Amino acid sequence: MIRKLIIAAVLVPAVWFGTAAMHFPPIFQKMFVGYVLLGLTVFLLLDAPPLPAFTGWKALVVLIGFYAVLSAIYIGGASFLPQYDPTVEKGKIDKIVKPKMETPDARKAKLEEMVKKSEELQAKTATLLAGLEKLAPSVPEGGKPGGGAQAVSAGSGDMIARGMEVYDLHECYNCHKIGGKGSVKKRGPILDNIGNLLTQDDIKKKIFDPTYLYADGFEKEHKKGLMPDKYKELMSDEEVSALAAYLATLKNQAVETPKPVFVKSRVDHGFIVYGYVRDKAGKPIPDLPILAKPLKEGRESHEGKTNKEGYYEIFLHIHNEDSGTKIVVSAKDAKKEITATYNPEDKVTKRQAAVDLVL
Repeated sequence: MIRKLIIAAVLVPAVWFGTAAMHFPPIFQKMFVGYVLLGLTVFLLLDAPPLPAFTGWKALVVLIGFYAVLSAIYIGGASFLPQYDPTVEKGKIDKIVKPKMETPDARKAKLEEMVKKSEELQAKTATLLAGLEKLAPSVPEGGKPGGGAQAVSAGSGDMIARGMEVYDLHECYNCHKIGGKGSVKKRGPILDNIGNLLTQDDIKKKIFDPTYLYADGFEKEHKKGLMPDKYKELMSDEEVSALAAYLATLKNQAVETPKPVFVKSRVDHGFIVYGYVRDKAGKPIPDLPILAKPLKEGRESHEGKTNKEGYYEIFLHIHNEDSGTKIVVSAKDAKKEITATYNPEDKVTKRQAAVDLVL
């Protein structure tokens, strides 16, 4: 018994600090420690002396008492864990789905109400600015007072609050962290400094098209498609604009947010190989895997597939310094080697090469 108590005394702090080092939430740390204590209890009971045999009404009383104690332990233990509230999830579903089910008249009325509120806020802002101008006239660059007050974006605070709501509604915290709160797994990057790395337009494009860019160090997750592409159906333009506005305010440079690696919009970050695959009779070959392999250390191969016309297109992650890199394009027994030739100073012209294969 003493040996088992010593083992448990070692395991409890090891489990607690080990799970903390792996960034598990406190509730999970408590659960794991509870499992250790439960295991200790079981092993102690195995060493306990056998109970005397009970018969008749005594056996019934002991059985009921046993189940009462077990029930009390399970119910009491469960009461310390976070409770699932279906009304919360239902509320999220209503907020996501109901706006998409609104009638055109309801949308128009809602839009008119928002416009009215915006006009009221603008009027209040103008009144406040006029009062401030009287108290302390602004001095523009020309040196003459008056007329230098910059218009304040009415409702910007509401937009950011709406963006935070959208972030929670669509449960972005399952894969990302903000302020140390969020995913315990490395599914997506920390977002605390994303506002210094991406524009609102870039954020919108990433949400609607996950292949637009990926975070440095997350290329494997990007290839696996861990960032869902469902948001273009689930989110409205208003929602994604609000979310982008909120994320653009996150500029905490003390937190290391991975830098973005652009895939589709920056020609200096990629090279496209495209072409047709046909048989000797000139007939297109559909659904055929194509491999493009850069012959340079550190540059990964990528695979594509032909469509019904035999056309394929493969994007390779190649930088400015990779100009002149040899690339081997192959499909079954057909193979061609090309050179990625482009001007590293040209940041406008798309970098690509056509490679047709005949099987």
